Amino acid sequence: MPEINSFPDFMADWDRLITAVNNNQQSLPDLRGLLGPLEVLLNEARSLDAAKTAARAQLRQGTKRTVILKVDGRAAASRLRAALIAHFGNHNEMLGEFGIVPVRTRRVPQRPDPEPPSPSVPVPQQPE
Repeated sequence: MPEINSFPDFMADWDRLITAVNNNQQSLPDLRGLLGPLEVLLNEARSLDAAKTAARAQLRQGTKRTVILKVDGRAAASRLRAALIAHFGNHNEMLGEFGIVPVRTRRVPQRPDPEPPSPSVPVPQQPE
């Protein structure tokens, strides 16, 4: 028997085995006691596999919907933020409550008056 690792391969192997036993029922002793539990397990495996496939499809749909919701939500939030800025104004500190950084005027430090330049050219002294 080849090495079987995947679940669909197991199901296909079980199905082939059940079909082969049913096709050769005349030449085999009564194997209904052994065949029945395998048929039940195969049917459960098929229904479980179908449920997993449906769940994967639903997950993909959910992922697509999440992407759409993100785009639509960003646009709606942007419009709401713009309305809040229009209502309160750019500089109002109330915007911070809504997670919007208000525009603040930049405080420019006043520079001290520069010292007068010292004469770079020496002043000649007059003889006495």
